[in-house]
Amino acid sequence: MSTVIIAEKPSMARAIREGLGAKASQYEITNAFGHILEQAEPDDYLPDDLPRSPKTKKKIWRMEDLPILPGEWIKHPKPDAKDQLKKIGQLLKNADVVINAGDPDREGQLLIDEILEHFRYRGRVQRVWLKALDQENVRKAFASLEDNGKYQPLKDAAEARSRADWLVGMNLTRAVTLRSGAFFSVGRVQTPTLALIVDRDNAIEHFRPQDYFEVLAKCRHVNGAFLAKWQPKHTDGPGFDAEGRIINRNLAERIAAKARGQGKVTRYESKEQKQSAPLPFNLSALQKTASARFGMSAQQVLDTAQSLYEKKLTSYPRSDCRYLPEEQLADASRILKQLPMPDAARKLLDPRRKHAAWNNAKVTAHNAIIPTGETPNGLSPAEERLYQLVMQSYVALFLPDYRYLAISATVELGGETWKATGRKDIDPGWKVLYGNGADDEEESEDRVPLPQMQTGDPLQGQEGEVQAKQTKPPARFTDGTLIEAMSNIHKFVDDPEAKKKLKETSGLGTEATRANIIETLLKRDVLEKKGKQLVSTSKGRSLIAWLRKDAVTRNMADPVTTAQWEDYLTRIAEGALEPARFGKAITTQVETIIGRLKEGSGVSGFDQGKKEKSTPCPVPGCGGTVRRMESKKKKGVFFWACSNRDAHPLLADEKGKPGAPFGSEKGTGSSGGAGTPCPVPGCGGTVRRIESKKKKGTFFWACSNRDGHPLLADENGKPGQPFGARK
Repeated sequence: MSTVIIAEKPSMARAIREGLGAKASQYEITNAFGHILEQAEPDDYLPDDLPRSPKTKKKIWRMEDLPILPGEWIKHPKPDAKDQLKKIGQLLKNADVVINAGDPDREGQLLIDEILEHFRYRGRVQRVWLKALDQENVRKAFASLEDNGKYQPLKDAAEARSRADWLVGMNLTRAVTLRSGAFFSVGRVQTPTLALIVDRDNAIEHFRPQDYFEVLAKCRHVNGAFLAKWQPKHTDGPGFDAEGRIINRNLAERIAAKARGQGKVTRYESKEQKQSAPLPFNLSALQKTASARFGMSAQQVLDTAQSLYEKKLTSYPRSDCRYLPEEQLADASRILKQLPMPDAARKLLDPRRKHAAWNNAKVTAHNAIIPTGETPNGLSPAEERLYQLVMQSYVALFLPDYRYLAISATVELGGETWKATGRKDIDPGWKVLYGNGADDEEESEDRVPLPQMQTGDPLQGQEGEVQAKQTKPPARFTDGTLIEAMSNIHKFVDDPEAKKKLKETSGLGTEATRANIIETLLKRDVLEKKGKQLVSTSKGRSLIAWLRKDAVTRNMADPVTTAQWEDYLTRIAEGALEPARFGKAITTQVETIIGRLKEGSGVSGFDQGKKEKSTPCPVPGCGGTVRRMESKKKKGVFFWACSNRDAHPLLADEKGKPGAPFGSEKGTGSSGGAGTPCPVPGCGGTVRRIESKKKKGTFFWACSNRDGHPLLADENGKPGQPFGARK
């Protein structure tokens, strides 16, 4: 008998072998490739006598089959992981102990546990919690193995999330698409995230700038000149708006005219202040910073952070926590010695310094992202930039506070009160690590120096100045600011009770899923990128507007609903809520929404761009609608897409009208020849000769039954055998 370690991925298995050193020989170490089992498609739950698409052989979408509610959930091995799953199964036959070495989160727990369930393994199972993959952390983790059963609620939460996403996504996407005659993806997290962007875009586009004025006095003290801003005694009279800003220019000019003559300093304060280094990064904070500084997308940041983790340079990246376990402070001296930093910073280091980030009470399942102390080599530019951010945020914890004088001066001049504020640096402290980039996010007005003064000093008002200003609309979302909004959804909620609760507990999605949500919205054409900005498309806005018309469907676009669902998943992970209760609530909601969608009409009125209005599909027995679309790869080349996507192939464009499905008539582009019966026995499809895009003059044959077999070789202009078949 043996002890089998199942790691989440090959890189983790390698790190475990290296971390255990000679002790690795005591184990059978294998790995998954992430999730190697996946939820079954709806076809597995639908009757076998349903009509099938001749193209994909899948059952066609029909409103009468909805909602699809699995009685018993089915999982299948992913096609590219069957061999690896078989190897794991062989090892489990001789195992008396298994160690779950999935990532330290909900999904990591599930993806190993579901393998054990797949093989009905009944032996002892332990859990290793790997927060980092360097040798020191691997050895510590294996010295502290726990019973895997302790983490059953974590697995339950991941399973509940997977099933909820399936129920909502599969059912509502089909229902809205069938009702609308165009493909619309609806998801538990993606749709309310889209709603955030739509609301921001609408606020910007309907924004009407308001003029207002600020009045400044140019003052001369014996030690120097400075500007002071007028401080009104009250702002509720005529000439002010609801925010207390001056909106009457005549009033502003009258105040400015008083800023001449003799005045005095009625109050002068200069207080020493100090500022500790910021907390180290969690994933959301890292994504926000990297988006702002480097223009990196949220997905790029996640992928790069994951790469640094797998190279053992940083700790686990999908963390929602910005705090560190106090016991890890003992590792600081070792880590700091290995990190590259300016000499000026190294001289100030104090490895025993305990920043507020070291707080066991605020550490969740993960801690903040920090360097491991391993030496970085051969990093890509993106990895180098991200590693630098993580390294600096850790080093800064061990540097002195930034110290400065916060200065304010209140002035009486012309019968009015004026105020100036400024700052004078005493010691840069941790900011020495960042050079000139440390003040990027600070208000420039607070950086203006003020001359040394004392209360009671005389001064001279030289003149007043009226500055015309305008209110500004909110900024468009970027990857970074959208991630921040998803993490702090309470800021977008009006109801006081909901806001209070959500501030303590909720966000849209998780650290591990938010980047993928943004990428999904971009792929679905409900979101587009303009430079760094994320902007909703006409299609995306129409979907959100349509969902909000009805009280039943409105919740699908409400961020509060999804954030509350995430709370339920958190409670399941904590063992405080039965998964079945959550599943039943989701099922009931899906049933209600599908019932309403069967009665009403679909999404309409959105701009299709190059796409034309829908028209009835000409394919006999289809019943769908088709739209004319321009190829994204070849401008000027068109085709027709059917709302019943699985019923048949795309249609050719014949002088602006829908033609026959590709494979039955001449198509467009680089393919040539009319459809020819497929020579593969039992296929029944048709094949077309196509020229390779990579190798000009090289041809192959593609079959309308794309899932039936591989592409066919070209033999003297005729279809040959499938690639990979023996001659």
